[in-house]
Formats: sequence, C-alpha cells, structure tokens
Amino acid sequence: MPASYTIDSDRKLVVTRIWGAATEDDIYDHGQRLRNDPQFRPNFRQLVDMTELTEIRVGSGVIRDASRNQFFSPGVRRAVVANSEAAFGMARMYAIASEETGQTIQVFRDMSAAEAWLNLESG
Repeated sequence: MPASYTIDSDRKLVVTRIWGAATEDDIYDHGQRLRNDPQFRPNFRQLVDMTELTEIRVGSGVIRDASRNQFFSPGVRRAVVANSEAAFGMARMYAIASEETGQTIQVFRDMSAAEAWLNLESG
C-alpha cells in the first residue's frame, strides 16, 4: 500500500507519506484508517510527503469528494510537499477545493518550507 501515516501525539502532528503509484482505493483506505485511528485528533496538524510519488491514478472526482469529506478541524494547518508537476497540481486542486470546508492547506515543493509553515523543528 503506497500510503501510510504516523501520529505524533506529543507534537500534535499527523505525518502522511504517499509514494509509488497512488490509486483511488489507496486514498480512500488511508482516509478511513486515519479517521478511525483512536490516536487521531481532528485538531492535529498534518504534513503530507508526496516526494516519492511516481504515478497518480486518482481522478478529479476523488479529489473533489475528499475535499468535501474532511475530518480535520477547520483552520488546522496542513502542508503537502510535492516535487513533481503532476503531484503539485493535484495537491493544489485539493487544497483549493478544501477551502470551502474551512480547511487551511498549503502546498510546497520543499520540505523545510512546509515544516517552517507548520512551526515544526527541523531535524
């Protein structure tokens, strides 16, 4: 499965990693697992690492559905790091569509910029 996450309760942070060829089933499954994880809190920040994503098998319908079906609290900072044009564009589409539900998602090409925006310590 090319999507995983870790929850750092001390830092109130979810770190999601998506790699390889991401499919619609992977995206839906990741969301369900995270939403149902007893350690997850909707007020935690999120850092999504898509720097190792090699292929996107996700249509615009899934992006639209996911943007409407949020389980992070409105206003919580979430950062996505994508270094390919396709992944960056997909992440931007998701971030813009998610604004309608009060989500605060920024897309970055650089991990350190994303960490700084989330007020995380590097290293």
